[in-house]
Order: sequence, then C-alpha cells, then structure tokens
Amino acid sequence: MKNIIIKMIEFPPRAMSRVRWLLYVKSFKTIGKNSHVGKDFSILGAKYVSIGHDFRAGQNFQLHAFDKYKGVVFQDAPEIMIGNNVTITDRCYISCANRIEIGDGVLFGPNVFIVDNFHGNISIEEIEIPPNERPLFRKGRVKIGSNVWIGRNVCVMPGVSIGDNAIIGANAVVTHDIPANSVAAGIPAKVIRKLT
Repeated sequence: MKNIIIKMIEFPPRAMSRVRWLLYVKSFKTIGKNSHVGKDFSILGAKYVSIGHDFRAGQNFQLHAFDKYKGVVFQDAPEIMIGNNVTITDRCYISCANRIEIGDGVLFGPNVFIVDNFHGNISIEEIEIPPNERPLFRKGRVKIGSNVWIGRNVCVMPGVSIGDNAIIGANAVVTHDIPANSVAAGIPAKVIRKLT
C-alpha cells in the first residue's frame, strides 16, 4: 500500500480573510459592490445588516446584531444600516439589538465603539448578578449622519443622533445628540465649535 502524501496549500492570512468575507457577503440582508474587510473580523446576525457600495473595514472589525440573548428573543429584529463609501478602521465594534444607522461617506478611526444596548438595567436589584448574565436591554436607536468623522477611541452610546458633517474628537464619549456641522469632544462629548 502506497503512502499518499497530501501537501496542504497555505494561503496568506489576508487571502483567507478575503475568502471568509466573500462567504459572509451572501448572508447579509443587502450589500453593495466593492466591499473589503481586514483579517480577524467577527460578524453575528448578518441577515439583519444592510451595507452600501464601497465599504471598507480594517482588521479585528466586529459587527454584531442580536435578535436574542441568553435565550430571550427580542420582539423586533435588530437592524444595522450602513451607507455608501463608509470606512471603518481597525478594531471597531458595533453592537446592535435595536437599530443603528450610519450614513454615506462616514469615517471611523481605530477602536470606535457603537452600541444601542446594555447588559442589565444598572439597578440595585441586579447588583449581585454578573454583568454577562444580566439580560440585554435595548436602550435606544443610534443614528450617524452622512460625512461624519469619528475619531480614535470614541464611544457612541445608545439613543444618540449625530448630524451630517459632524466631527467627533478622539477619546470622546457621545451620550447626547450632536448637531450637524459641528465639532464635539470630551467626556461626555460637547460641541466645541460650529462649522459655518
């Protein structure tokens, strides 16, 4: 009996990531042409995600849409809508249990975190429950307008709307609406300049 040696073809990590992405593309609700994502991405609930044309995301990108958590099914399905010509750089995380909308021409710096939900209700009744075991609460929709620039390490919290052409400075935590044509920075983020 002859020994059969099969030589495995090794693909570069970038090529493998591209293949994985092309397999995921068929799972999305809709997706436009010319999309690329870096290596080590994580996608959950792709059927609730719509992505426009010319989408780019860096490595370690996470896009999670939850229709249930710990066996509890949400009444309405989550929805993530991403416009055309959106660029999301490395290590960004989008967590959706309700609705997150991102307009056209948006740029995210590294480590941006966008969320429309919380683990638990932040109450004394749940203080003894480990955070990971607390129910997932939908806390309000997030809407990011078109041509918005969100800097490095920014956190966009639930129930927030960011207007068109806004700039959010690095390390800001957005807890309230930011109007269009403005620059916001700080914790919590506040408007520091109007673009007129």
